[in-house]
Amino acid sequence: MTQYLTYIFGSVSFLGGVYMFLLSFKIYKPKHKTEEQRERMKKWHEKLGSFMKIASVILIINGAYDLIARNSDRYKIGQTEKTEWSASDNQVLVENCMRDAKTTATNYPIITREYCECSMGKIMSEITYTAYVESLKKPTDEQLKIIMPLIQECVDELRKRIDEENK
Repeated sequence: MTQYLTYIFGSVSFLGGVYMFLLSFKIYKPKHKTEEQRERMKKWHEKLGSFMKIASVILIINGAYDLIARNSDRYKIGQTEKTEWSASDNQVLVENCMRDAKTTATNYPIITREYCECSMGKIMSEITYTAYVESLKKPTDEQLKIIMPLIQECVDELRKRIDEENK
């Protein structure tokens, strides 16, 4: 439904702007049935004429933009869904990774932090925030199928460094 809003609002804005343009520049002169209506139009031109000239041009431009660009997200109301990663997301994910690493993080804090930073960097560069949140709703084995290929390089490096540390 929202994909049609740009056409609806664009058409109404464009046509309304054209009508206001024609009225405010006195290109179109409607036929008045009474003298009172004629006087009312004359007062309207005196009072709001210059404002209507500017407003009509803005409406025409806005309507043309809506019809040409056709951005259906422009008219979504209450769109609070977060789609992009932020710097604080990285920090939160690294801290959660450290917490979840438990004994590894206790025994090898520097190596584990570097692993977590590597893993979260790979995840954040490869998938969107929304895709990551959606993956968290899946069972653990499906999560691993999505995440492990992304972070395998980091896991290998972690294992290698722990082995070197233990020698």
